[in-house]
Amino acid sequence: MMGTQGISTPPGDRDSDLIATLETAAIAAGKAILAVRAEGASVVVKSDSSPVTQADRIAEQLILDVLASRYPHIPVVAEELAEAGKCPGTARGEFFLVDALDGTKDFIAGRADFTVNIALVRDRYPAAGVVYAPAHGRMWSGFDRTAHVSEVSADGEITSRRPISSRPLPKLPVALVSISHREPATEEWLKGLSEYETKNVGSSLKFCLLAEGRADVYPRLVCLKQWDIAAGDAVLRAAGGTTLSLEGVPLSYGVEGSDFRCSQFVGWGRDPNAATGA
Repeated sequence: MMGTQGISTPPGDRDSDLIATLETAAIAAGKAILAVRAEGASVVVKSDSSPVTQADRIAEQLILDVLASRYPHIPVVAEELAEAGKCPGTARGEFFLVDALDGTKDFIAGRADFTVNIALVRDRYPAAGVVYAPAHGRMWSGFDRTAHVSEVSADGEITSRRPISSRPLPKLPVALVSISHREPATEEWLKGLSEYETKNVGSSLKFCLLAEGRADVYPRLVCLKQWDIAAGDAVLRAAGGTTLSLEGVPLSYGVEGSDFRCSQFVGWGRDPNAATGA
């Protein structure tokens, strides 16, 4: 993997190889996204009324090429592939979920809160994930019960890596809400917390702040796509957190048909049923 000399990697040869591959793909995609931003992105509105740029498509193709070369036997479900009708109609067992540019609206608006998301799902569980924020020069990775945050230089070199973990629920939790989306249902859900602070963050960075112990809860009461959240969810779970449906069941992943939706959810730094406060 590029730029990892002298930098510790997660334990286990197979695990390290998987994470290294996902990180390499994410960094390559991030560099391409920043190059498009420097030149000026052109925006097209997709069939679902969401925006897409050439950065989305270039970055996704880079990721697909890396995954195909290393894991040709594992199917891939990716946002722009789905838009083109080229994703598998059924994905069970083991498959990748890719959102090459999460937070396109933030990217278009010139903000820095956009990410590259790559996740591996095994038996409906987000087993591994990498979230890279190229404009911030930071990358989060998670596999099994090990999560890390890495600093990435402008030329794509990983310069440092440290383990991270979520924190027990404090008396005054920090709740994360989207910069680009303010849903009334989410605001109503937050009223159920007796006291809380609010922080506005874009894209899947919300999962990463939970994983680092810098925030505590992230409610999202609109239906997103599975590729929007799988990588961040994998990092969060590896760091000790959880993502639950509104019924309190851990979120699961799988593709049946062509919808690729996930249910409403709440991400927690720690399982609220097991939290004792801090």
